[in-house]
Parts: sequence; structure tokens; C-alpha cells
Amino acid sequence: MRDIVLALLVVFSIPLVLKRPILAMALYLGANVVRPEMFFWGGSGGSYFFMVYFVLIVITTFVGRFYRNAGRINNREFRLMVWLFVAVMVSTIFAQYPVFRGDYYVIELLKVFIIGSFIYMLVNDFSEIKMLQNVLLGCFAFLGIWGIQQQFMGNERLEGLGGSAWGDSNDVAAVFVLFLPVALAKVFTSANRKEYWKAICIVAIMVILIVCTKSRAGLLGIVASVVAYGYYSRNMRKITFVFLLMAAVAAPFAGQAYIERMATMKSEESLDSSANSRFILWQAGLMVFADNPLFGTGFLTYPEAKMKYRGRFPELDEAFRNEVFRIEDKKVTHNTYIQVMSDCGLFGAIPYVLLICGGILSGFRARQLLVCFPFMREKLTWLCGLSAGITGFAVCIITLDTLLVIFPYVQLIFIGMLSRMIAADTEADISLASSHSVYGGNKA
Repeated sequence: MRDIVLALLVVFSIPLVLKRPILAMALYLGANVVRPEMFFWGGSGGSYFFMVYFVLIVITTFVGRFYRNAGRINNREFRLMVWLFVAVMVSTIFAQYPVFRGDYYVIELLKVFIIGSFIYMLVNDFSEIKMLQNVLLGCFAFLGIWGIQQQFMGNERLEGLGGSAWGDSNDVAAVFVLFLPVALAKVFTSANRKEYWKAICIVAIMVILIVCTKSRAGLLGIVASVVAYGYYSRNMRKITFVFLLMAAVAAPFAGQAYIERMATMKSEESLDSSANSRFILWQAGLMVFADNPLFGTGFLTYPEAKMKYRGRFPELDEAFRNEVFRIEDKKVTHNTYIQVMSDCGLFGAIPYVLLICGGILSGFRARQLLVCFPFMREKLTWLCGLSAGITGFAVCIITLDTLLVIFPYVQLIFIGMLSRMIAADTEADISLASSHSVYGGNKA
């Protein structure tokens, strides 16, 4: 029955998509929230859905002559993404260790950036950015409700909720942290009470979902993203109230297990073996990087590359060391920054860090512009939300491997587009003010 409904949706949406191509992008991105593993077209059920819309995006871009907007692709964040992709590809070609399906994941990363290039060509104004973000928020709300239901049905940490793309519970929490401040931006820019309460419900669902994952990174990400949004948007008082409200709403879903897990962050002595192992994995990753500083050992090779450094930790309990450097199902870095350093060296780490820093700095710029250009408050508030999402995500990935998670790149593209729209508006306003000043002076 679901397959029939999906097929009918595709058939009946095609005329609408041909009339308004941006809808194809909305459906493609939104469906990747509901079925995130399908971004890679690797699943068997419903993969045609994504292939059809990918083809429609390409066709409508050329039929509608949106390719004339290709010059928009020549910008800072996309050049960094191209640099990152080249670094990943080079590290794969010259990898020192074999990686299962390494070439496959390189192509999938390329696919993400291809979709990003079409976003630049298809999106023309702020209303379309807001529409796409609203679609994504709606899909995350749907996934959140589904995840909360799964938690009651026995999936205690929502493992697999994100499919194969971000199926780990910590990754699920990080992606929801990425979009939580965007939902807050929707709250503070709602045009009416109905939209306001919809946005409040989305925020509540997201917070509850993150709590249900029992992710320590998720908790840190919530705090970082909400505080960042309050600071960027100059709404710290209101955000404090919202934060307390979120805590009250999420409290019934926390439970004793959640409290005990969060309590392990109190001190080094209280950390469990999972958390303690990450410090060893990070040290091993830095050792790999120190020996291969330029291009790393190869994309996704860290699990194998770290094994030669086992003898560098003689002080560890033998059982604990055997677990950290286990032969079967080898452990990953659990730190995206160290992951890209050890796998791709400085050649890959530089563009990645610059991308993340660029997204964060946009929030600081928005904070400054809110004082000088209050008439752009709506655009700037959404930029604050997007940037705060990247800020929270940047905190989460200190303990996660997320180089292949697609949505940070998507949000960075929207941050860049919205920043340039705002810059154009401010320049136009300054020019208009200057012309009035000159005209008034001449008249006098």
C-alpha cells in the first residue's frame, strides 16, 4: 500500500514540479529526512523516488534556463566544498589501507555537492529559502514523532532512526540539534498565532527527540545551539524563558537512565568506558595525523590506521586496550575534526574547518546587523537560526564521525545564500541613504 501511495505521489506531483521546479528540490530534500538513507539511493524500496526527482531537478533547471544562474556557484563556501571533495578523492586514490566501498562514498559526497549546485541555481529569493526550511522542519517534526513512538516501543536510544546515513543515536541527535535553532527562528518570526504555535510544537518535538536519544553530545549541542541563537539574535531573555520551557516539556521523557548517563560528564572519574575510550581514540588519531600531516592515510582508513599505535598506550589496562583496539568491528575516531585530519591531512582539514567557522561567523555578523538594519529583522533572525544550528552541530561532532552527513553542507549553502542576500540589501540601503544625502546637500 505504501508503495502505491508513493508512486501516486510521484505521478501527480510531476506537473506541479514542471511548473515550479523548486518543488522538486523541496520534495528531494524533505524525503531525505523521512528516509535519510535514500540520499545515497542505496535502499531497495522507493529509491526510484529520489532518482525521479533528481532527474526532474536536472531537466527543469535546463528547460527553465535556471542554468543562467550558474555564476552563483562561484562563492566561498562552495569553493571550500569542492576543495574538500578533491581532498577526499586524493586521499582515497593514495590511501595506505584498503577501505570497504571507499570509492562509493566518495561518489556519494560528490552527489551531495551536485545537489548543492542546483540549490544555487533554483533558489532566487528569501521566500524560497524559507519555504525549503519550512519543508525540512515539517519533515523533522514527522520524523521526531515517529522516533518518540519508537522509543515507547522499545528502541531506547532510537538506533537506526536516521537509516544508514545517520543511524547512530548520537548522529540523530546532532542532526536535530542542527535544525533546532531554525525552528526557534520560525517561532520568533511567525506571522500569526497559528504559525507561532506550530513552530513551538516543532521545537518541543525536536527537544524531546534529542532527549530520547540519551546522547551526551546531543545535550551539549542543545545548550550550545540555544545559547548561540540567543546571543546572535539578541534575544537572550526570551531564549532563557524558552529554554526553561523546553526543559519542562522534555523532563518527563528524560527518566532515570537519561539522568545517570548525563551524570557521567561530571568529571573524568565518572566517565564510562565508552567515553574514556574516545580520549584514546583521539590521541591515536592525532598520532596518525602527525605521521601523515599533508594528505592523511586515506578517506575512512582511520579504523585500520590507528591499529599500529596500539603499543603507544602501555599504561592502559589490557582488557580496556584490547577493547579500544579491537580487531573485529574496529572503532572509528568519534571526532569529525580528527577524522578528517587523520584521513585527509591538512589538505582536507583546512576546508572543512573553514566551512564550519564560516557558518558560525555568520551569526556574529547577523548580530551586528540587527542593530543597524532593524527592517531586515526577519532575514537576520533566520540567519541567526541557521548559524546557531551550525554552532551546536560543531559542538556535537567533537565526539562523532559525521563527515558524510549531508545536512550540514545543505545548511551551509543556505547560510551563504542568505548572507549574500542580506549583504546586497544592506549595500542597496546604504547607497540609497547616500544618494538622499547628496541630493539633500545639493538642494540646500
